[in-house]
Amino acid sequence: MSPMQKVHRAAGVRGTAHNDGARTGRRPLRWLPDQHGAWAMLLLPFAAGVWLAGPAAAHLPLLVAWVSGYLAVIPFGRWLRARRRRDLLPPVVAFGATAALGGVVAVALAPRLLAWALLYAPLLAASLALAATGRERSLANDAISALAATAIAGVVFDAGGGGDWTALATTAGVLLAYFLGTVLYVKTMIRERGRPGYVAASVGYHVAAAAAGSGLAVLWGWGPAVPVLAWLLAVRAWAGPRANARRSRPLRPAVVGISEIAASLALTIAVLAAVGG
Repeated sequence: MSPMQKVHRAAGVRGTAHNDGARTGRRPLRWLPDQHGAWAMLLLPFAAGVWLAGPAAAHLPLLVAWVSGYLAVIPFGRWLRARRRRDLLPPVVAFGATAALGGVVAVALAPRLLAWALLYAPLLAASLALAATGRERSLANDAISALAATAIAGVVFDAGGGGDWTALATTAGVLLAYFLGTVLYVKTMIRERGRPGYVAASVGYHVAAAAAGSGLAVLWGWGPAVPVLAWLLAVRAWAGPRANARRSRPLRPAVVGISEIAASLALTIAVLAAVGG
């Protein structure tokens, strides 16, 4: 599983030959992931970096490399778990080649971007190691995904020659705090549904984050938007699992993922407005 394939289920299209899958008894080959909220984690920090730095020529090939890399690493992790099955390689090769091409063009336009490999290489290695041992859905891998997703804002900001690194660091810090919280929340709604320990951890984390965010908002004169959203997310961390537990059938992962897209977008807009982006 990729450094970005975490937490939520995202809208995806399965591109395969169903007859082949039926013949072999294997699942059809997926070319696109089926996690909804992962797309918000993938794209919103990227958009925040563009907004804060201003658009630049390197951003387009960098976006191609970023998205294609995500789409390549997911099946690569699946290939590692499946003992190197050759039928899983086509999306790895296709998306990997596209990511490499985009990366080469982006680095040619902004050579300083090579320095970010010092951050992403160990994150990628750790995530693939977890995927290879069947721990792709562990909290550790989720945290890696959140960090990798947030750090792309810095890469994009650097590619655009942005100057206000304080605004970038603040925005990235808020988004990272949100993504780490959403890891816990989504688990309480899907994979860890009905486990009080996870609910307690999620509620505790969200309350602490909301309190810290409120204090910083007052200190920095941000206004009410970010604190209000933070406290609403804390209430949701408590109310969501309770409501879901009472349902005869739990909410579908797609519904949970779409709600995460809306929350991510609202928070991104609020923090960019607060930092003066």
